[in-house]
Amino acid sequence: MREQPIGDELLSCARDFLKSDILPGLVGDKKHGVLMVMNAMAIASRQLRNGDHWEQEELDSARALVNNPTSDLPEANRQLSSLIRQGAGDPSDSRREALLKHLWKVTEQRVAESNPKALGD
Repeated sequence: MREQPIGDELLSCARDFLKSDILPGLVGDKKHGVLMVMNAMAIASRQLRNGDHWEQEELDSARALVNNPTSDLPEANRQLSSLIRQGAGDPSDSRREALLKHLWKVTEQRVAESNPKALGD
């Protein structure tokens, strides 16, 4: 068993310390730099908390759209980009609805980790 706090909790503690004890004394570029570090820590914390199930869902969906059950995520996304360039997202294409659903879900998942306030939740 791991010592407490773990992973995302450690990041949260460190972020709170930066926010309350370090940030108030900084100005200019140094303040901006610490804010960027704090943002990165918040993203990493959400990623640890969420696990990798979203990435697996994205991979499964992309594989289905490109009809390639063995591709990894970067390759599936390259193939998906190629399909889009070929017109898979056009209003008359039968794949449009599934493609838009996939892209919307991926976008929501990424924003949920990088900037959840933007989703209004």
